[in-house]
Amino acid sequence: MSGAEAQDVATPLVLLHGVGQAPMAWEDVVVPLYGSRRILTPWVPGLRPTETQLLGLSDAAAALDQQLMLEGLQQVDLCGVSYGAMVATRLAADFPERVRRLVLVAGQVRPPRLAMRAQSAALRLVPAARLADAGVSKERLLQALEVTRSADLTQALERVQAQTLVLVGAKDKVNQPGSRALADGIPSARLRIVEGAGHALNEEAPRALVELLRDFLDD
Repeated sequence: MSGAEAQDVATPLVLLHGVGQAPMAWEDVVVPLYGSRRILTPWVPGLRPTETQLLGLSDAAAALDQQLMLEGLQQVDLCGVSYGAMVATRLAADFPERVRRLVLVAGQVRPPRLAMRAQSAALRLVPAARLADAGVSKERLLQALEVTRSADLTQALERVQAQTLVLVGAKDKVNQPGSRALADGIPSARLRIVEGAGHALNEEAPRALVELLRDFLDD
């Protein structure tokens, strides 16, 4: 089968970045997968620096669902990192017919507030210009962290129908409890701890993530 034929057959893959990242954070994942399927790396709704309004998880999921409809996509495979994983979880719960398979990297159900406050405090010390160079708005990041602190996906998990793979780095101690809660709460989920990896697998361990995606999505 040619690359074009494989791309037509395979379910499109949507990759959602985390807070502090931009869509380009997926570059080292997209390149090895190029030609195997259609791949989209949109801005997570509400996080684009030019947007004037930050969205809660439900509104962000609804906005992403609308984007998928405009792209003509009836069903996708969906992978999100950190905050992107939370939006992905909400979309899979609110629009279960839209998601065939779900991959959640360093996700949370109810983010630990102490850790979120520490993250906000650290972010305030980072020069805005440094973040802007990466295409990220410091003000928008701080707002997103506030939204994340109050998020609770507990009641949504049982509504997720997609086959789900939950991933977390062995070094990412903060997000391991949340990842276990996701795997326990989603009916068709399994947990995989990625040895030697930290938080953002798409940037820190892209080769490992690519292999995990291939095995899970093509199974």
